[in-house]
Order: sequence, then structure tokens, then C-alpha cells
Amino acid sequence: MNYRIEADDLILLPESDLVASHIEELRDYFSEQIRSHTDISRILLDVSGVEVVDSLGVNLVVGLYRQAEAEDRSIEIIGANKNFMKVANFFRLPALFPVKAAGVS
Repeated sequence: MNYRIEADDLILLPESDLVASHIEELRDYFSEQIRSHTDISRILLDVSGVEVVDSLGVNLVVGLYRQAEAEDRSIEIIGANKNFMKVANFFRLPALFPVKAAGVS
């Protein structure tokens, strides 16, 4: 897991699958980055390195969305592969925030 700042965006990089065995560590790290970078209004979760997402991974994403929303910030998912898009659509994540497939800017 990592993050970077580009222009006015905080980009969160899981660099691992969003599955139960990684969730607690990812949640703590990403929540801390969101809290630490209060001057940035848009958060991008770059899932280009994610192959698998389970229901706890979806809960992580929704939790980050709620945290961002509570702080009057926007959040987007970028770099989603075909499998991630299927899960996102199944759980209707695009109704909450933008979910962009890999290669879409």
C-alpha cells in the first residue's frame, strides 16, 4: 500500500487485493492518509494493482467513501479491471461515486 499526491488529488494505491486478510491494514493506512491530507478535496483509489475484491473489500471502499463524504470530499475509483468492474456494478458502487475502468481517464 502506498499513496501519492498529484496536482490536487490524493491517490491511494492498495498494491494488493482487497480481501479479508488485507482489509484492516489497508483501512487504517488509507483512513490516516485521508485524515492527514485535509487540503486535498479529491481522493482517487487506484485499483490497477488489484486482481481480487471480496465483500470486505467492498466494505472498505464504502467506508472510505463515507469518510470522504463526511469530510466534504469526493472519491473515485480508477484503474478497475474487468473483474473489479463486475463486483462494483453488482454492489452498485457507481451509484455512489465514479468507478473508472483501466485505460479510462
